[in-house]
Amino acid sequence: MKLAIASDQPATAALLAEIAHLCAAHGAQWHPQLQVEVAQGAMRLLAPPETTGALISLPVELLLPIEAAQWSGSADALQLLQPPPAATAIQRELLQLHVELYNATGKLHWWSSQHPARLVDGSANVAAALAPLKPGHGAKAERSAAEGFLATRSFGWRSDLEKDHRQPVLMPLIDLLNHHHQGAPYAISDGAMRIKTAQAGSRECFAHYGNRRDVLDLALHYGHCDHSTPFAHSAPLEITVEGVGTIRVEHQGQRAPLHPFDPPRVTLEPDGLRLSHLCCHQEHPERVQTMLKLALQGSLKRSGHDAIGARQLAQKGLNAIGAANLRLLDQLAAAAQPSLHPGAATLAAAAHRQALIIQAVLGT
Repeated sequence: MKLAIASDQPATAALLAEIAHLCAAHGAQWHPQLQVEVAQGAMRLLAPPETTGALISLPVELLLPIEAAQWSGSADALQLLQPPPAATAIQRELLQLHVELYNATGKLHWWSSQHPARLVDGSANVAAALAPLKPGHGAKAERSAAEGFLATRSFGWRSDLEKDHRQPVLMPLIDLLNHHHQGAPYAISDGAMRIKTAQAGSRECFAHYGNRRDVLDLALHYGHCDHSTPFAHSAPLEITVEGVGTIRVEHQGQRAPLHPFDPPRVTLEPDGLRLSHLCCHQEHPERVQTMLKLALQGSLKRSGHDAIGARQLAQKGLNAIGAANLRLLDQLAAAAQPSLHPGAATLAAAAHRQALIIQAVLGT
């Protein structure tokens, strides 16, 4: 089964053709009108408008384990020193082809020199501005450039043999799908990873990378400002609002909801209330607004306010949560913008997009 490839780089086209050939020889299938496009190192998958049905089916034997692989310390080019011990012959061959593909398209160099997370790593001011919004970012164990980059390309998979362990794997061909909020989720069943066609109004086919990451999370992990994501997590906060009391919002990473619509746990406290997390969804602002107002009104009535006064103060508390988030996001954008680092514009744009969502839900 041949895959159509349009590339401005002959070497990249040859590598993609070899990857597709090996995958097809071992049971992979894809839509007959699927096309790979490569332009200036950017890769994407295209299909005719309004294509429906299965896009790619990839046997799980072709998922490429990268855990326990050994890499060189170069920040410019990937070099696989030792493949994972448990990798099969076909997995080792495909993994080496992916190394060559990423090098031909300059992926590791881009990650090392232009990714917004690298700006955070190198700027104390930006890191300090990010910390109140995303506590714990960058707190993971020290990783090599190769490991940090590959974390942005891998999928955590639990095999039938290791159900208690999620191992990172690369996904040949599926790896080329970019993220969109209306993209197709990954699904593994009957021995294959399958993904449906999802085009979000264009010829490009998209995947959905999961519901946990908001706009700022996506920028920090994948390196782009995603304008399709309609939700934003509140920063962890503890604010005192005159007449309302103390409002505490816990860090969403500690009890990350499986879905942005999942309501927070509300705890009424002697001096106010506590929320386990808070997620603002631009397309459904009434959900958070109603929940917050009811929670705040309950707290205020308990402290002696009548129904009318409680409603008015509840709106004040809701706006205060929004204003506190906007201040933190403005501080992050202000810290990033003066930097000459290529990732500064992306980080500032993500902060601005995040602020617009929160303003739409919690603004006055």
